[in-house]
Amino acid sequence: MALDQKANAMFDTVDATDKRPDFITSLETRDKLTAAFLAHGVVVSGLNVIGLYDRYEYVAIGMAGFIGLTSAAVGWFELCAGITEDDDRPGFAHERAIMLYTTSYLAGVMWLSLRFSPLYPASLVPLDNLLCAVSILVSLYGLVSPAATLVCLREQLTPTEVLRMKGMVVSGLVGSVFLLETTALLLHEADWWGHVTARYPAQSVLEPSVTVFAAYAVEAGVFIHRLARRGVVTFADAVPFYGKVLLP
Repeated sequence: MALDQKANAMFDTVDATDKRPDFITSLETRDKLTAAFLAHGVVVSGLNVIGLYDRYEYVAIGMAGFIGLTSAAVGWFELCAGITEDDDRPGFAHERAIMLYTTSYLAGVMWLSLRFSPLYPASLVPLDNLLCAVSILVSLYGLVSPAATLVCLREQLTPTEVLRMKGMVVSGLVGSVFLLETTALLLHEADWWGHVTARYPAQSVLEPSVTVFAAYAVEAGVFIHRLARRGVVTFADAVPFYGKVLLP
């Protein structure tokens, strides 16, 4: 008996006739953490707009690090425990591959934000080389894998999966900008960033803030992705919204 090669393929719900799931009741544990993380992003945006930077490293960077790393930990737990459903889709169209990348990227960006902030413990600085190497590998995976899936495995993909891969290519390109920072940390001495902030003190606020907002964008994209998988929104709406509104 021939196997259906697209038995677990992803199709959009744009033509669905049933009532879409309710947004609130569809939220799962990781979604609620993501919602809290994004709400924190709105608060931090407000602080930046009005120029309020008192105890910014705690209110913005520290709190973002706590929520973001907690979300990443839950994501890894869901992957290890099998809560994130498995499928047989090729390459980066495999749902668990997408979740592994986005969860690991979130953790890497949150680490980088804390590393550039005054909150980072000096005792963890010796781990820079290891954490930089892992972060670089994650970024390269997210940059190369969706593009390779589109080029080499396109015939096996549904139109919705092709759309998703195009969105992930753009996301991977934008996300790879932090390869510069992680490579700099990897190649320089351990006290390099201390010398930078001593010469340019504002960098201790600006650089962590930039990386935190990249984390907000990543989590917003994953949040929309999970909603689209459940049919709350369509991928046809979600992917362009992410590319045109969230990434810029």
